[in-house]
Amino acid sequence: MRILIASTHTIPAFSGGWTTPLDLLGNDHQAMYVIRNYPAVRRTVEGIMVVGTGTVGPFKSRWNYFERYRFSAVKKYFKYVLEREFHRFKADFILCLDPEAALVTLTTGLPYAMRFHAPLDPGLGKDLLAEVLNNALFSTASPRTYIPGVEVLPHNQDLTRFKFRDHPSAERAILLTSLNPFREPDLFIEGIMSSKEMKGDIVGAGNLRKSIGSMCRKTGGRVRLLPPVPRLQVPELLKNYQIGVATIKKRPVHYQMKVNAYMASGLFTLAKPWTHIAVEAPELVRTFITPEELAEQLDWTRENWSETLETRRAAKQWVYDNYSVDSARKRFNQILEETFSSRKS
Repeated sequence: MRILIASTHTIPAFSGGWTTPLDLLGNDHQAMYVIRNYPAVRRTVEGIMVVGTGTVGPFKSRWNYFERYRFSAVKKYFKYVLEREFHRFKADFILCLDPEAALVTLTTGLPYAMRFHAPLDPGLGKDLLAEVLNNALFSTASPRTYIPGVEVLPHNQDLTRFKFRDHPSAERAILLTSLNPFREPDLFIEGIMSSKEMKGDIVGAGNLRKSIGSMCRKTGGRVRLLPPVPRLQVPELLKNYQIGVATIKKRPVHYQMKVNAYMASGLFTLAKPWTHIAVEAPELVRTFITPEELAEQLDWTRENWSETLETRRAAKQWVYDNYSVDSARKRFNQILEETFSSRKS
């Protein structure tokens, strides 16, 4: 099928809103993107057509007249581009990744479905959510999105891109992350510097990049801040590391897709106790909360590296068994068959 993907914030080649939908569709379908919060350009990324409707940026909590007008204009233009590209692409339907995109799509009268990519914005009322769900062809959700009554499909990238490696020793850790306070990149730096000899790299982008870069420059080279890496280059990147770290502030159990990539690549994973893997398969990871605890885990892993091989092999098998994109693709295609066969009849 030909599927137009509508999103508010996706970053082509980098964000999960790009990686997971495209890996879900695989080679069975053709896709293109219309992204609201993206420069007003038309370009091809990884062979996928992307059309942006103009970077909007954040709005103040109390909008003045100009901001209200600007937001209204953005939504109208987003609607216009969705309609134009739907017909130009000859799409069968629109797959919306967030309720904001769906609410605009709803006004077009075009067929759409939902793939809830992240937990709902608390500001979205029950009535609006019900309207989005009631008018969708079908809806699926990612794990931990907590959408009542919506079927959950495994949310992952294609793990066959990653190659399991067993290094002779553990010398370097990686944190794949968005650079914002919620993801705690500073904790990673403090943990590395509190360890005996471990070195580490932070790979990502975000509004803390300048301050995190300044912190890294003060580590004497033990912690480096590297540019974000496109999704198809992540497997090659991970071959340089032995330990994968997942930091995040405390909240209900949180799914972090980077953990699955770490495990598929043979890295030993250190994570916060509320990261999904620590809850679903605690025997496969070691946990920490403070920088000092992270340092202890880094040192333990380095000193006991040979003992981690069996755990790392089990972790690779576990992530293939529980977050395989193959099972999600199969179920997604079943949903498409059920939905569109019923529409034809």
